[in-house]
This record gives sequence, structure tokens and C-alpha cells, in this order.
Amino acid sequence: LCSIETTRTSLNSPGVPSWLRRYLGTMNLTESQAGSDVGALRTTATPRGDGTFLIKGTKIFISFGDHDMADNIVHLVLARTPGAPAGTKGISLFLVPKYRLNQDGTPGEFNDVRVVSIEHKMGIHASPTCVLSFGDHDDCVGELIGNEMGGIVAMFTMMNNARLNVGLQGVEVAERATQRAVAYARDRVQSARAGQGREPVAIIEHPDVRRMLLRMKAQTQAARALVYYAFGQLDRAQAGDKAAKARVELLTPLAKAHGTDLGNEVASLGIQVHGGMGYIEETGAAQHYRDARIFPIYEGTNGIQAADLVGRKLSMDNGGTLFAMLQEMRGDAEEGELIRLIDACEEVARNLLASETDDRLAASYPFLTMLSTAVCGWLMEQSGRIAARSEGDPAFLKMKQAATRFYVEQIVPEAMGLRAAAMAKAEILYDASAEAFAA
Repeated sequence: LCSIETTRTSLNSPGVPSWLRRYLGTMNLTESQAGSDVGALRTTATPRGDGTFLIKGTKIFISFGDHDMADNIVHLVLARTPGAPAGTKGISLFLVPKYRLNQDGTPGEFNDVRVVSIEHKMGIHASPTCVLSFGDHDDCVGELIGNEMGGIVAMFTMMNNARLNVGLQGVEVAERATQRAVAYARDRVQSARAGQGREPVAIIEHPDVRRMLLRMKAQTQAARALVYYAFGQLDRAQAGDKAAKARVELLTPLAKAHGTDLGNEVASLGIQVHGGMGYIEETGAAQHYRDARIFPIYEGTNGIQAADLVGRKLSMDNGGTLFAMLQEMRGDAEEGELIRLIDACEEVARNLLASETDDRLAASYPFLTMLSTAVCGWLMEQSGRIAARSEGDPAFLKMKQAATRFYVEQIVPEAMGLRAAAMAKAEILYDASAEAFAA
């Protein structure tokens, strides 16, 4: 679905014909030998002499690669033109419709784009994930989008938006998993509460179940705050705010990676709250986890997000973009544990700026989690303060405050435990040979 939404966003840009906006689209980057290493792709685009190109190659993992929900499907395809240099610098972006268009913009003849297979997946079963073959009969026509060999820049216009949307998917699954777990815990009666008499109670009354539920509420609210804040900065950036543009670039890997990590954590806790019934498909709890498990993988794995954070994003303005945000967070923060985590994030960031590439990458994921938790704690504190002085649904406002307190007092200190890993060198990762891992 993310490919559909991001393509729709691009097709809604000024200058795009109205008939094209009625079609749905896909993003075609990945090939069997070119996953995270997009520069290894082999799909070709050969000029036809009339300004169009013959497209030939195979793409995998294409969400909604084919369906009947629209009259036509617009495939955005990365490919190489003749003589293009190796790597990402030689990639161009092409618009390849399932059906070629008539003069009035309506679908015409078939454009030699075929579904080779539909993947059998762990989750997201409502999304047909396809292997697509372009030009089996050398009759697949595409049109260049933007400049030749400018494909990776053009595609990342969509990819960055897609990454924020995937972070939002983590929020969505976390929210539904929490709602389902709360409903079950309120309804399921099992055992008396220890030290509180002999009458069986709903499992929501047991301390450990309540701990899990409160963690689910807190983590879901934290993920939502992080992703919404990133989208808010995106809106400001699109209105011309240069500081917001830099900040949303910094926040994008956090929103995508941490938002999806939390979606998985909350979905897993939802199964645990259900106990054995959570492992049974008919309760619906397991589906949330199966669906959420793809989120840390697609649109750039979370490891790639962490590498992006300590590479491009940390280096922005020689760290100035990050340090400005940390300074703002420090000025707002009230709880001592949150202030200590913010300080630790700055310490780690300064260390990474002076570190070798391997050391940066080895520390990238612990640092991403530390920084994401600090940003979430900052936003959660603001949310809690607003709830404390607001009028409205008392239960809603009370839960906002309880979730904030739980987050700052219990989840923020957990992130401090990652400092050692974030400060460690890469050397320990290579003490053992690759062969030794199979021992």
C-alpha cells in the first residue's frame, strides 16, 4: 500500500495530467541480485529513437504489482541506459504503464509487463507482492522521468515520504494490537489477584498484565508522537522552512526505524496478553505481528536507516542539525532520567563524528534507539503536561499522564543501557571469522 500512496503523491504534483491521477502505481527498485545494493540492478532501458525506451528486466517484491482496482497501473522503474556507469550514478527512472495510453489518456494496448509470480508471505496477505517481468517480448515501452542517470534522486523523493508512511504503519498496527489486547484483558477472567481475596478477576487486574498493557499504551503513544512530529516538520519544510527541512531529514530514519520497531514490540506484547489464545489465528492477535514484521524490512531496512543516521544525517552541518534539536529538547525536559539520556545522546554523537566508518556503523543501531527514545520522551513529556492542564474525557487524560510517567520512568532509563554499545568499537564484531559463526 505504501507504494500506492507514495506514487499517488507524486502523480498529484502540478503538471501531471488529471487522467494519470486516476491510476495507481508501484515502485520498482529491487532485483534478485540488487536488494539493499540498488546500484547492482541490471534492468535496461534502450532508446527507441522517438524519445521513449524499451524496458527489459525483472523486478521482485513489488507491492500491488497487479490488481483490478484501477483501469491502469503506472510502474515507476529504475533501469540503466546504454553506456551508463556502474552503481547508483548510472540509474535512470522510467514511467512504464501496464497499458499504453490512447491519445485521450485512456488505457490502450498491453505494454508487455507480466506478473511472473505472487509471493507467499508471512503477513500482509491482502497485498499482492509480485515478481514483475518487463519486456519478455521486447515490446515494453517506458518514458524517462527527469534527467537521464538522475533516477536515484528522483526515486528518493518518494522513498523518504514512503519511510515516514511505513513508520506510521508501525503506529497503526500498535494501536490496533493495543485495542485488541485491552478488550481481551478486560473480558478474560482468570485467577484471583494475589493478596486481594479469592474471587477470580479480569486479567487486566493482575500487575504483570497491566504492566504489559501500560507499556503497549506508552510505546504506541510515543511512536505516534515521533511520527506525527516528523510529518509536522515535513509540512513546515514544504512551506519553505529550511530548519524544518533539515530536521525532517534527521527525523526520517528515526520515525521509520523506531516506529516500526515499536509496532513489532507492541504486536508481540499483544500476543502475550492473550496467552495461548494469542497464538491461535482466530483471535486476530497473531495477524498484527505477522503484518508488522515486514515494516522494519521494506522501504530500506532499519539497519540501513541507522546507517543513514550516523552517515548522512549526523554529518549534516557537522552535527549542527542534531545538536540544535538536542539543545531544544534539553531546554524543555523536566525529568532527570530524560535529561541524562539527552546528554548521553550528545556524548555518543560527538564520539561518532570523530570515529571511523566501521565504528560508526557498529554503533548505529544502539544510537538510533537511544536518540529515538530521547525524542519520544521529550514529546511524551509535552503531551503529559498538556493533558494535566486540559479539560475533556477524564479517563483519556488520565491515561495520557500515566503513559507519560511510565515512559519517562521506565522506558527512558532502558535506553541508557545502550550507551556502552553505542560507544563501543567495531573490533569486537570481527574478533571471530565469518567461518567461526557456523561453528
